[in-house]
Amino acid sequence: MKKNYKTYAFLILLIIAVLAIMDGLTNSNEADELRKEKDRLAEEAASFKNEYEIKSKILDEARKEKEDLEKSLSELENEIESLRSTVEYKEFAAAVREVDTYKAVQTFEGANRFIAQKDGAGSYTIDSEGNCPCGFFFEKGFEWVPNAVLDLKAFRIENDKIFLTYYTAEDIKQDYQFVMVMAPGRFDREEKWRIDEIKLVEKGDQ
Repeated sequence: MKKNYKTYAFLILLIIAVLAIMDGLTNSNEADELRKEKDRLAEEAASFKNEYEIKSKILDEARKEKEDLEKSLSELENEIESLRSTVEYKEFAAAVREVDTYKAVQTFEGANRFIAQKDGAGSYTIDSEGNCPCGFFFEKGFEWVPNAVLDLKAFRIENDKIFLTYYTAEDIKQDYQFVMVMAPGRFDREEKWRIDEIKLVEKGDQ
């Protein structure tokens, strides 16, 4: 009977030992798997870090390139604006010189040479000899009077036209606004700043 107990006890101990060994193997396998998973996650983290650093570097380079392009564009715009201002001033000065020359002429025939050629425009005199009263036909009739135009009062530039408003002599009821365009003249084909129209402006207005 004692022998049977010993046998049973031995078997139980053997089973416990086997289970312990198996549990140890299981724990060892799990530890290996955990180590492998840890290594895999570490590799992925390193890969993500490298990818992030590469993308961050590309983004920084793109941002710097964008800033450089914006700076270059701004400088180019300033150069163009400076050039445009220079061109506009030259054109403005040429238009003013044309009116200054016009206002100095003492004959209607001379004044006629400053008028741009366009459909519907014309001139009139009191007789066939070209005597005055005389004037021009624009949208409305305009009577030419020598020595009527004084100093420049105001100006503006709109597209391809320059508007120059001048004070007039005291006996003239309204100021004159010259609408200047690049065009051939009525008596010559040279394209330069010429008078497209002369508008009457109330004194005090611009």
